[in-house]
Amino acid sequence: MSKRTARAGEQAARAGEQATSIRYRMMDLAAQMDGVISLGRGDPDLDTPQEILDLVPPRAEYSAPRSPVQGLPELRRAVTHRYAEEQLLDLDPERCCLITNGAQEALFLAMLALVDPGDKVVTHDPRYSSYDQAVGAAGGTLITIPTLPEHDFRLQPEAVREHAKGAKLLVFVNPNNPTSAHVEPDGVKAIAEVARDMDMLVVYDEIYGDFVYDGVAFQSMAACPLMQEWTVTIGGFSKAYAMTGFRVGYLIGEPPFIQAATALKAAISGPCPKFSQQAALAAMDVRPDPRPRFREIYDGRRKRMMAGLDAMGARYGHPGGGLFVWADLSSFGMETEEFCYRLLEETGVLIFPGASFGEQWRSWVRISLLAPDDRIDEALARMERFVGGLA
Repeated sequence: MSKRTARAGEQAARAGEQATSIRYRMMDLAAQMDGVISLGRGDPDLDTPQEILDLVPPRAEYSAPRSPVQGLPELRRAVTHRYAEEQLLDLDPERCCLITNGAQEALFLAMLALVDPGDKVVTHDPRYSSYDQAVGAAGGTLITIPTLPEHDFRLQPEAVREHAKGAKLLVFVNPNNPTSAHVEPDGVKAIAEVARDMDMLVVYDEIYGDFVYDGVAFQSMAACPLMQEWTVTIGGFSKAYAMTGFRVGYLIGEPPFIQAATALKAAISGPCPKFSQQAALAAMDVRPDPRPRFREIYDGRRKRMMAGLDAMGARYGHPGGGLFVWADLSSFGMETEEFCYRLLEETGVLIFPGASFGEQWRSWVRISLLAPDDRIDEALARMERFVGGLA
């Protein structure tokens, strides 16, 4: 690895670490306070449905033999069957699916398997900082593609074409974190055409794909014409089933990629815990499917949050999916890192400043929808009083 390549990787990783540290500093401060309403982290506040827990086998079934590194065959079959039903994808569970310790591990395994030192990786801006760290860990160079308020922060095909010249890989999170922008099916297909034209692989992170609003369908990149062999899909159970603590994610891709990622996983962490995989399998078996109910809950919170921000006169990108609202607070006269710290210290409401998702987003904040209706209403009331005091 050249010194220049090493520096590029280190800079990408350092940028991600600095962004992450802002969020953790704020969470540490909030943990020392009473009565905080946390609208910061992206972990679902809903409980794992009891119907799922009731289907998990007794503990005696978790004794040897342990799971294969690639994951329990029955869970891989269930995951690939879900894609066949919902996205019409024909996937071989034995060769095209790897179960991981959450989507975070899936992301790092994907970067380590696909990115060589010096490779260019493009992704949208703003972005979740783990992508900086994962690209940096692989020695790659991260290039960002601007997304704009006038497009509600949806990634645009022409912007990909302009900024991705020479890139090996596009990382595309849809719906997005932090903006909750959702690129609709036609837009996903248009970006797929650009990726094919540019001979570029796509890592498509659809961890929020079960939470799309406004009656719009969700489109997997791998299900676009001719894209299955050009796409690596990241998914998981943490958001869709409120199972963050179980740490179950997955990768879907072509057999050579899955083989390489499995070899890395064997060296790094071994198999995902058998208990967690059994819980994930139970989640896919439970009826009625809890995902529509969760989506309805989050949609109600989304509408509440938008109404509250409208009342305050705050601009935001339309949250077409996901679990956040990305809001512009520049009209209140201060950079949002200061705004967020003062809001937390003076009112006990935790939200995250935009700079933790990209250095230039200093007038924006990410607000999560992960609190009950009454707590969201109280948080909005506290924010409105705080903003009123700034006038």
